[in-house]
Amino acid sequence: MTAPPLGARRPASAFAPLANRAFLGLWIANLLSNVGGWMQTTGAAWEMTSLTREPILVAALSAASTLPMFLFCFFAGVLADRFERRRYIILCQWWMMGVAGVLAVLALLGELSAWNLLALSFLMGLGNAMNAPAWQAVVPEIVAQSELRPAIALNSAGFNLARTIGPVIGQILLGLVGVFLLFFINSITYIGVIFAMQAWKRPPEAHAAQRREGFVEAARAGVAYVRGSGELKAVFARGLCYFVPGIALSTLLPAIGRFSLGLDEFSFGLLYAAFGVGAVSGALAMPAINRLLGSSRANICAMGLHALAMMVAALVMQPAVFAVCLAMTGACWMTVIANNSTSVQMILPNFMRARGMAANQMLFFGAMVGGSLLWGKIADVWGVRVALIVAAVSLVPFTALAASIRLPRTSSPRL
Repeated sequence: MTAPPLGARRPASAFAPLANRAFLGLWIANLLSNVGGWMQTTGAAWEMTSLTREPILVAALSAASTLPMFLFCFFAGVLADRFERRRYIILCQWWMMGVAGVLAVLALLGELSAWNLLALSFLMGLGNAMNAPAWQAVVPEIVAQSELRPAIALNSAGFNLARTIGPVIGQILLGLVGVFLLFFINSITYIGVIFAMQAWKRPPEAHAAQRREGFVEAARAGVAYVRGSGELKAVFARGLCYFVPGIALSTLLPAIGRFSLGLDEFSFGLLYAAFGVGAVSGALAMPAINRLLGSSRANICAMGLHALAMMVAALVMQPAVFAVCLAMTGACWMTVIANNSTSVQMILPNFMRARGMAANQMLFFGAMVGGSLLWGKIADVWGVRVALIVAAVSLVPFTALAASIRLPRTSSPRL
């Protein structure tokens, strides 16, 4: 299948990319894989709260899975720009399947501990780090330019739809069977992505557009491009303003759900799902919101709403109210991520796309790692309520700072 030609400038509907059979197949396979991933994530979080009551270790679980994105994502971007991206993605899927299988075996044997859970979460994060730049770089090769923004939003919506479904199913199975089954199911969901990626016929011209640079040369060129792009720096600066304070609620969610709110396994799964409900709603509403406000103003509004929701959640600390606030932050998170990712995709030429997206992911996950450890430490010393209040208050001036940084306007991806 060849990549669609650049389409008309008229904005595509939220569901237009699903008419593309290649995109639809990959989207469904990735959705199922992400359901398994979120089953594993919530199961691992619940298991960690069974192994320790220290908020810093619970927060470290989140940091362990995101730290590889900061450390290795750019390295992965260089590889994805040098090698055939379809085969590269398939190899990454096999790696993550293996890690999930090891987790399942350890859980079955009763050998899970806080430290090997952290170590294997790091290895799973390594697989995600190596996969992410290539995965994002192939999206413009599958859909038309006019469908790029909704395609990115649909990918994020699928991820968050899985975040809605996976925790609920996972926590039901956790109560009935145990965490072993969650890890095992996640391991087999990677098979669908492997088959879907093998079935996709990558356009020959897309591979030809990649430059055959040496590794060191490619790395230097990538760093030079990012350093020299004022447009990328603007997007990255906005991201830093949001992601460090904005990650507080998600990072502390396991400790809040089990210890502050006193939830059981099923209620904990529902609480996790609330964020996904909000994110999916945000993805579906985003085309209309962007048309009404513009992507730049939409991001600023989302940051302000996120700060408000965190403050209300911290002050009330009641399950139903907390779930509503969590859903609101999910919609805000979705809006900012999708608009930022689209801006980066539009800026980057194809030969630099994986490295540029890797730099974007490095900043995103680096901010998440730093924020996770920061809010985990504050919660460890002063409690989760204080950590949420401080995060909400700090997000207000950062929102004002982000408002002074204008996102670039680029009409089409660069070739």
